[in-house]
Amino acid sequence: MGRIEVAWSKVPKGGLGQSGDSIELVERPLGGLSLVLADGQGSGLAARRISRMVAMKAVQLIADGSRDGAVARAVQDMLYTAREGRVTATLALLSVDLHTKTLVIARNAPCPVLVKQAERVFRLEGHAEVIGTYRKTRPAMTELSADAGSILLTFSDGFMNAGKRYGKSLDWNAWESRLAALSPLDLEGFVTEFMDEALELEKRRPSDDISLMALGLEGEDDSAIRRLHASIPY
Repeated sequence: MGRIEVAWSKVPKGGLGQSGDSIELVERPLGGLSLVLADGQGSGLAARRISRMVAMKAVQLIADGSRDGAVARAVQDMLYTAREGRVTATLALLSVDLHTKTLVIARNAPCPVLVKQAERVFRLEGHAEVIGTYRKTRPAMTELSADAGSILLTFSDGFMNAGKRYGKSLDWNAWESRLAALSPLDLEGFVTEFMDEALELEKRRPSDDISLMALGLEGEDDSAIRRLHASIPY
């Protein structure tokens, strides 16, 4: 028996108010789970409405049993129809499908997905259009074996661009080296530290909404206990 580990972190533009990003977790009806990251056009409450609409539609479809590629296409069609092609959003789905024993990644976003497998890290990037503008937009799909020790990690463009206004950027080589040696059991701490560096580069006042989400597969765990930890400001 193995265990799926999940971690995410997000902060709104300026560190205050409503984030235009939405992250959701949903269990798959045939086993496994999916993480959903949606980033609405702009920032603040208007962007939040868009990202919530996109994320919750994806959650509903996954919970109903739709496959990830079909989910991404249906969400695109919904946004295009509802806003008549005038509003864009990004969408990323990271899934552990226990029915097919695969990791499934659906991307309609410019940001890459970092993948760790067999102590090696590589990127899934490119060929992923944002949703909402064109009727025939399709997701970039990747399917990998659900090997123990695997980790998937992605983020919003606010994270990818952290520090740019100050002429700085994340040390991607150093973080990818750390990811290559990371145990899924340490995923929460890794995500916390990764986000903290992004905020430091932004001098704790981010110029855009910043979100980061990850999941990993721990192969040695005989416990049936489920745990969830959350820390949310109010």
